[in-house]
Amino acid sequence: MSVVTHDAIHPALAHIEAAKAALRERFEEHLARASAAVVLKAVALADEKAFAALAKVEVEAKRSIATRNQEAVARMKARAFERVDSRCELLDAKAACEILGITKQALSQKTKAGKLLAYTNTGNRRKFYPAFQFVENKPRLIIEALIRSLDVDPADTEAMNTLVQHLVGRMDYSDPGEPGNVLPRFEVLDDPAALDIIKRDYRNALMTGQ
Repeated sequence: MSVVTHDAIHPALAHIEAAKAALRERFEEHLARASAAVVLKAVALADEKAFAALAKVEVEAKRSIATRNQEAVARMKARAFERVDSRCELLDAKAACEILGITKQALSQKTKAGKLLAYTNTGNRRKFYPAFQFVENKPRLIIEALIRSLDVDPADTEAMNTLVQHLVGRMDYSDPGEPGNVLPRFEVLDDPAALDIIKRDYRNALMTGQ
């Protein structure tokens, strides 16, 4: 029976420990390249998923700044659409035409004339129509009046999107001292007092660049 001596084991252990030290050093360098957002996301994941998330850092680091900026803009656009879609019912052109009993050409004409709100998914350029602007199979007249009074150009996609985003946002429509009455802005458009607040807040947001 042969016995492995301590002297025979020691070089192998030293080699493994050196390898581990080298890997730890490389991992620290890799970790230093990760953004705070990536690190915070990874730390909340299980080990194997955390390491996989961190492994992507090297790939992202090789992308140019211009490419990463474009990716960030694309993600921002996607989140904006998802946020609006989660706060109101968005109808595609076919559904809007069925409700109004008109053709797609007539729908487009009404939109260009500022009689309807259209929200454009800037990721794929598809237009959607907030369902809150329809009642009894007709466009609500307050929508056209609102677009006109706020000087929103129907041909300006960004301006129309901004208005829709404003209307799906929530406001506390309650008097001081009363319980909060938080509602989507589009639900109180028919209330003249609330409408004045909605218009004021919209103009203030534009002035401050929000």
